[in-house]
Amino acid sequence: MSPTIGSEQIIQINMRHALLAIAKALDFVGVDDMHHGQRVAYMAYECAKRMTWTEAEQQFTYFSGLIHDCGVSSTEQHLALLDLFQPESTEVHCLHGYQALLKCPVIHQFANVVRYHHTPWEQLAALNIAELDKRVAALVFVADRLDFLRAQYTLDIGEEQIILHETAIAEILQSNRGRLFHPQIVDSMCELVAIDGFWYNMNISHIEKMGLSFQQDQLYDQQLSLQEAAELARFLARIVDAKSPFTFQHSDKVAILAQQLALASGISARTAEMIYIAGLLHDVGKLRTPDGLLHKSASFSEEEYAQIKRHTVDTSEILVNFFPKSPIGAWASNHHERLDGSGYPFRKTANDLDIPSRVIAIADVFQALTQQRPYRDALDLQQVFNIMGPLVQTGKLDKDIYNLLQQNAEFYFQLSQNNHHESFSEIKAKHFSA
Repeated sequence: MSPTIGSEQIIQINMRHALLAIAKALDFVGVDDMHHGQRVAYMAYECAKRMTWTEAEQQFTYFSGLIHDCGVSSTEQHLALLDLFQPESTEVHCLHGYQALLKCPVIHQFANVVRYHHTPWEQLAALNIAELDKRVAALVFVADRLDFLRAQYTLDIGEEQIILHETAIAEILQSNRGRLFHPQIVDSMCELVAIDGFWYNMNISHIEKMGLSFQQDQLYDQQLSLQEAAELARFLARIVDAKSPFTFQHSDKVAILAQQLALASGISARTAEMIYIAGLLHDVGKLRTPDGLLHKSASFSEEEYAQIKRHTVDTSEILVNFFPKSPIGAWASNHHERLDGSGYPFRKTANDLDIPSRVIAIADVFQALTQQRPYRDALDLQQVFNIMGPLVQTGKLDKDIYNLLQQNAEFYFQLSQNNHHESFSEIKAKHFSA
């Protein structure tokens, strides 16, 4: 049998670290324009502080800014928001983010801000939502468009040259005062725009340290339970899977397949739940992969394949911050490693790959083969095993876990193919009834 895992693992994660990790994941969508969420968080927070909002309101503003674009999955969507000062179709990503947050109880308090962060003040002012949500949405909108102006005025020149355009930027904000933007927020933001240090402090390490240095707050400093961590993982997985129609629900299905294979192999329910979380997040690094590669119907060139392969390292980078002192990040980022050392990104071998890593690798291969991709249709079970069998025989995938997969092949195949027409319990009852 494969090597056993060690003593029962624990998760230590609080909301503060989780939100910073989510922001880092959302960063990757920008590809060529990184850290937009962090800059919006910084500018909105500094403005809230200048307006003497309470500490709790300032923190809420900062974290709202960090994740305000959680409805943006594709590079194309991101670039559209950088094309015009008043871009078209902002409603789509605002609504997607809002709906995703409502499905995630642990962070649903940010839903209204995300929903209305592109709503003109003359409309937002009349909406029947909480006053704090309204003010923060209005502030995030100003900060978001201020970052658009920053990008426009520093295009092809040094970032420090932004101070030469402070007056022009303030004039643009003032010209939209009362119509597009909240009047008092515009006035306070223009005061900040005129301060050179406001721009010079806009570096990512400083902004992330801010998020960790605020006063203690019960909301952001609570230790999350395993169930709450899974909720956040599902939230991120939905963003990843929304990036391409060809990988829709891939993360969710890999997660449930890996969890069931782990339980079948004798792993405890708690560790299997951690494997489920790792399965949800195994492809989070693909947020950095250009959309065109995920949609490509032909074979990848060597250069394109090199871009694809780096998603495993990007996954690790995000998850080491999401789950410090936990093996979840390693399990997730090992999904393309192979027991014979032929995998990537680190060419790990059997001695380096524990059971959870092996389980997720098999679940990922199995699900990908049973799912339609731009270059082929979904494969049937026999075709899947014709491909996976040789990978096992040549020592690339774990034989014992593969045997578990084969023993209940129809059950796992239905889990992998199911588009939620049947519940998990219905599928399980069908295959394991007394």
